[in-house]
Amino acid sequence: MAVIQPRSMILPLLLTLAILLASAQVSAETYRISGIATYSNSPPVSMEGVVIECAEFEYDCHTFRGEGSETDRYGQYEISIEVDDTYDGAELILTLLGESFIHLIDLEESRSPPAGSVNQDIELEQKSPPSPVFTGFGCATIVILLAFIAALRRPPSTGPSKGQIRTRSPQIVTCPMCEGRLEMHLLIRHLIVEHEVDPDEASVLARSVGSEEE
Repeated sequence: MAVIQPRSMILPLLLTLAILLASAQVSAETYRISGIATYSNSPPVSMEGVVIECAEFEYDCHTFRGEGSETDRYGQYEISIEVDDTYDGAELILTLLGESFIHLIDLEESRSPPAGSVNQDIELEQKSPPSPVFTGFGCATIVILLAFIAALRRPPSTGPSKGQIRTRSPQIVTCPMCEGRLEMHLLIRHLIVEHEVDPDEASVLARSVGSEEE
């Protein structure tokens, strides 16, 4: 004869199941990876994305693939993900500017003060790109040097005859790139700055234009 359990036995089972489900949800916690990203020659990596990628067979990582953050002007970054105990030891790959860095999820370290944060600084193998200020300064230096060389090569002008005042108006030429009109001595700088012509090529073009319009 089958024994029918009273309804009073079902209620405790439902309560137990609810507690287990609640505990599983509560076990999820925020895991933060933070640090400073720098180039090999020390400047910070500013305003660049640090993104989580995964090894081919690291299935625990795939939940977080594509998560990431952007470094600030000082190279600091922080990535936050939600994990539970099953992800402890999972391997993540942090990618920055084409370089990869392995990070193993360490829940014990994350729970130590300051709780919820694990530090991982990133140092790239590549050097920082040249500063735009430095590039502009170098271009200006080349322009000044070329102008100085052109001045040295200019033949000395003969002085005016006695009792005669001689004036010479500047030679006006046409830019071969934009067909604008400007003084001859400004053409080299115009070609380099406005049309990004190589300095040597700009000098050759200027001489060619000058000989054609004389």
